[in-house]
Amino acid sequence: MSAPTLTNPGPGPAGPANPAPAPKGPSPRGLSLRAFAKVTTRQHRWTVVAALGLAVIAAAVLLATVYVSDQATDVLKAAGCVKDTHDHGCAQPVREYFDAQYLASRLPEYVGLGILLLPAAVAGYMAGPLVARELETGTYKLAWTQSVSPARWLAAKLAVPAAFTVALMVVLNLVFGWSWPNGSQDDYPGRWYDHLFYVSLPGTVPVATTLFGLALGALLGLLIRRTLPALLTSTLLTCGVIAAFAKYRHLLWPTETLTGPTAFIGSDRTWTVKWGRLDPSGRKVDLVDCKWDAACRKGQDGFTDYAEVHPQSHFWPLQLVETGVLLALAALAVLAAFRVLRSRLP
Repeated sequence: MSAPTLTNPGPGPAGPANPAPAPKGPSPRGLSLRAFAKVTTRQHRWTVVAALGLAVIAAAVLLATVYVSDQATDVLKAAGCVKDTHDHGCAQPVREYFDAQYLASRLPEYVGLGILLLPAAVAGYMAGPLVARELETGTYKLAWTQSVSPARWLAAKLAVPAAFTVALMVVLNLVFGWSWPNGSQDDYPGRWYDHLFYVSLPGTVPVATTLFGLALGALLGLLIRRTLPALLTSTLLTCGVIAAFAKYRHLLWPTETLTGPTAFIGSDRTWTVKWGRLDPSGRKVDLVDCKWDAACRKGQDGFTDYAEVHPQSHFWPLQLVETGVLLALAALAVLAAFRVLRSRLP
């Protein structure tokens, strides 16, 4: 009986001994924030184009104010006239000068209105088309299957519009600040504390308000999950916050108190928030309460005027305090948004 012959069984069902190397490409981690940010930008590129177009129009309007103001001044000088002349021969040039300066002073208000409402528009767009629409249609699930975690999905939704709108706001503020001190300000001054100017001049409040609108929009989009209701709710709430700060902004920093006969005589650079009389004991009396007291009404017998004011030097303290409050609210909204993302979405 012969012994059995051993043979080489060859490759078994496990496959070839040297498997082919895995194809090279982006790892799941590589498809994170940067890649998804590009996708988000492409999805909303027409909105970006429209926003840039409106920004160019706003900048052109501001440039036009400078041109109109300077041109009116040059024309008046060429006529050999000054604006406060009583020469009848200069009546028409002076009239045309003031008409042009009035126009130059009103145009920035339209731009300021747009800058004022920009955070509310950003909040509405963030809540509706950017977040709620994806949740409403279920397209967010496709993104999550492409190696994009829910946290990175939301981070990209926040980062892309934040970078774009903050850059846009800064440019508009700088152009507005450059065009603001023109000749028309001498005749029709735009006061720094007027709300349209306060949120349009270079400062920290416009950027902070924009970031707050983005954060609030993201939170409401995740909570409501329906495009139109989320858009309307976030827009109205952001407008409410803007209006609340406009009404109570003077309380964010202590005022200075002026007393004496010239207390009521402020300048265009001084924000008077309250005024009245001081009685002989130093107690503040409202002017309405003075109508039955002749001495108080006339400022006699120890009664004197007082005014609580914010001088222009309070611009930055007011800006920084308001910015701190807005950024704190924005941070709370972002934290709440990520918590809602983890707890309410599958």
